[in-house]
Amino acid sequence: MAVAARRAGRNGGKRGEAKRQAILRGAKAVFLNKGFAGANMDGVAAKARVSKMTLYRHFNNKEQLFAGVVQALCEQIVDADLEQVFDQEPGRALRAFAERMIAIVFARETVELHRIVIAECRRFPKLGRLFYDTGPENCVAALASYFERHRGDRRLMIREPRRSAEEFLELLRGYAHLRLLLGLDKKASARDVKARVEAAVRHVLRSG
Repeated sequence: MAVAARRAGRNGGKRGEAKRQAILRGAKAVFLNKGFAGANMDGVAAKARVSKMTLYRHFNNKEQLFAGVVQALCEQIVDADLEQVFDQEPGRALRAFAERMIAIVFARETVELHRIVIAECRRFPKLGRLFYDTGPENCVAALASYFERHRGDRRLMIREPRRSAEEFLELLRGYAHLRLLLGLDKKASARDVKARVEAAVRHVLRSG
């Protein structure tokens, strides 16, 4: 994405971006192991095998680090080639977007990060907002923007782009995601994933 490219430019091009990615991998491992409260910058620097000076050159504090981890996950959905996905006819475009969304949101590491936020947002009130704005909000905004641009397309049933986007994404998650968060299921079945994708697409795509 453009944001990542600008950061890479500020921090030494490809080498700087490689350091940043190493930091994010280290931070994700530390957050998953220690939680938000238990994580610290020293631990992340050690896990990423970078100096504290390098770490602080990229991220000023633990909150920015957590945001970077969540954003990196979101960028796997809303990345540079998303416009190419959205250039397809609506049915194919929406299915491709939905499959990306489910692959990331239902992934074990994403579910674990979600649990961390739920467990610790009372002690760290900004954590919930940070997680939402960096992750889910970016995905909602990308889909709402697509719906807004295609509002006049007779193949789609779009009344309010923002609401349609939120409904689409909620149909993808549903109670299957809640069961994962609660540890009741280990993973969503391929059959269930396919059914969720089709339900979400049917919600906004006219039949026939």
